[in-house]
Amino acid sequence: MEPLQPGDPGRMGGYRLLARLGAGGMGVVYLGRSPGGRTVAVKVVRERFAGDAEYRARFRREVSAARTVTGAFTAPVLDADPEASSPWLVTAYLPGLTLLQAVGTFGGLPASAVRVLAAGLAEALADIHRTGLAHRDLKPANIMLTGAGPRVVDFGIARPEDATAITRVGAVIGTPGFMSPEQARGDVAGPAGDVFSFGSVLVFAATGKEPFDGGATVDTLRQVEQARPDLDAVADRDLRDLLTDCLRREPGQRPTATELLDRLSGDGTSVQGTRWLPPPLAEAIDLRTAAARRLPGSVLDTGTESTRHSALTSAVMGGETLEPPVTPAGQRGLSRRNLIIAGAATLAAAGGVTAWALSRTSEPQAENTPPPRTTPSSPPAAPPAPPLAVQQWKVKVGDDYPNLFSAGGLVLARDTSDVRGLDPSTGAIRWTLPTTLLGTVSNGVVYVAGNSNPLLTAVDPASGATRWMYRVLFPEAPVWLADNGSVICFGDEDKIRALGSGDGKTRWTATADAKRSLTAAPGIIAAADTSLVALDDANGRTKWTYAIDIGYVQPRFGSGLFFLTDNSGDLHAVHADSGTRAWTSPVGSWTATMLVDADRVYIVGDGGTVFAVKIATGETVWSHRLGNNEGASYGQSNSLGLSGDTVYVGCTDRNVYALSAADGRTRWTYGADSTLTANGPVSVAGLVFVGTKDGYVEALAPPKGGMRAGS
Repeated sequence: MEPLQPGDPGRMGGYRLLARLGAGGMGVVYLGRSPGGRTVAVKVVRERFAGDAEYRARFRREVSAARTVTGAFTAPVLDADPEASSPWLVTAYLPGLTLLQAVGTFGGLPASAVRVLAAGLAEALADIHRTGLAHRDLKPANIMLTGAGPRVVDFGIARPEDATAITRVGAVIGTPGFMSPEQARGDVAGPAGDVFSFGSVLVFAATGKEPFDGGATVDTLRQVEQARPDLDAVADRDLRDLLTDCLRREPGQRPTATELLDRLSGDGTSVQGTRWLPPPLAEAIDLRTAAARRLPGSVLDTGTESTRHSALTSAVMGGETLEPPVTPAGQRGLSRRNLIIAGAATLAAAGGVTAWALSRTSEPQAENTPPPRTTPSSPPAAPPAPPLAVQQWKVKVGDDYPNLFSAGGLVLARDTSDVRGLDPSTGAIRWTLPTTLLGTVSNGVVYVAGNSNPLLTAVDPASGATRWMYRVLFPEAPVWLADNGSVICFGDEDKIRALGSGDGKTRWTATADAKRSLTAAPGIIAAADTSLVALDDANGRTKWTYAIDIGYVQPRFGSGLFFLTDNSGDLHAVHADSGTRAWTSPVGSWTATMLVDADRVYIVGDGGTVFAVKIATGETVWSHRLGNNEGASYGQSNSLGLSGDTVYVGCTDRNVYALSAADGRTRWTYGADSTLTANGPVSVAGLVFVGTKDGYVEALAPPKGGMRAGS
């Protein structure tokens, strides 16, 4: 779960949207609340696909399929409007963990738990197949482990078993490591294909590894098509025999879902509750379930306004801090620190206990981090208030928080429909360009694109003049873009296209997944989804893959290293030349933004804490807790800017902070609500610029006698 992002809707139909639960190539899934207080999951088709007839038809099929399937181990559909301008689908909210998260955090399941999971999934597939459908994308990310047992979700590519191909002939639809051989060949997959995927999912559940993993996508697909799984790590003989039958190359030789259910029904273990799971995993699911019951406005919510805010913060933040440390006995479990954090989440949800005060009791305190409170009568002494910055000018550029960049000596402000170049001295608008799909700066060049028949345009930042244009075709719309001076690359979940940075002419295309981001480095373009994949900028070939459960912070490059976070709370440094890990450093799982200079990585971690991490060693040089998310509207998160020896923070307490990059001390502050900007404050010509609520850009000068911005 992560905060709402700039541009996310506040409501969909009659449902209020509270947070992001996840995002895929076609849509975003939000945590929502019904008018009657029920907590729901709301899937919304991405704006760029809503006008495309093929994708809209695909969404109609998903709605129809999900409504058709009503078994005990699927998520019930509550509402939908596939004809809306942004089509949406509402299902019951299932608090818990995906199988991907569970195994990635706690390791593979014991054989007894895998058999119970298999029985639940087999029953779900039997229900799906009974309606004449095939799911066609069964994978760990589409299986929720909940307090009521496993649930199969996401019918995005479900089809009647006798249907023809979903898109172009030969199109490969699905997730490579969990496809069936017929899918890998580009053929239509029916119920037997789901059974093959079922077998692959169970191998992953039992071992923590995919049975087919060739590194590059094309190699994985080749392994799947040959149907030669690696089952050596599955020690249980009966389970291995079951998996062998499911993973046969020929569809007709695999058992049906009903036959699987018959083979698995003799155990008698109840899949209800979480007792069938290992205790640390069961506890993590139970904590999330308990916190979800107390989400603000839910039918069980009876707290005050302050406890509602604590509940929401705890449900989202506290539930994400569980890690899989190893005990001295070598078994995975919850450390004392994580038990404290998890307990704080539950207590805060129930009665407003401050989770921050509990979560730090077992850790040494950084210089700028307040010590844990002992009693209400003995608060820590307050330091002198820092001086205030001075506003130089304020200009309205839109209706909501603008994102800011700097290039060509100008301040660049992007809202939902335009990018504007502003004179840093006066705020005068030098040029304006329309953009709805993309508006960003990479390698000193402005790139813009629109939704309808999009043109990717490279723009000179100083003048707003067009350098070159390139017509973009779906599904290659430039959701993410990176320019390393040699090539500019863009793409999404299926294909990445490289153009010459200087002329906009096609250099190469590559099959790679960039749902999370693209990052540029000398000689490399790195695509991020569940792994970081480095592509050679000369030809698009994969140089290396770094496989972790990547967090939601966009990876960064500096000093020969890529920096990225995982969902367990660690910052990873990866050598750009080899893809090997240099070090990891704990920063907390609720990370928001990250910036890099020559010596350090600056990152916002749990609770709004800004960390400065030494690039050479991964050592935390300083940490400074700001805002603590108290009083913030939900969806807000601290954002960062960096210039010279100053780190700028747009904070959830509605203040901007200038921190010394050397030691994290506060140099000055300024009252401004700038916390919903994806990019933090920027510095140009000795001034600091922030994008604030209601669409303003504000120019700030440091206090009289204080250090100039970026000096």
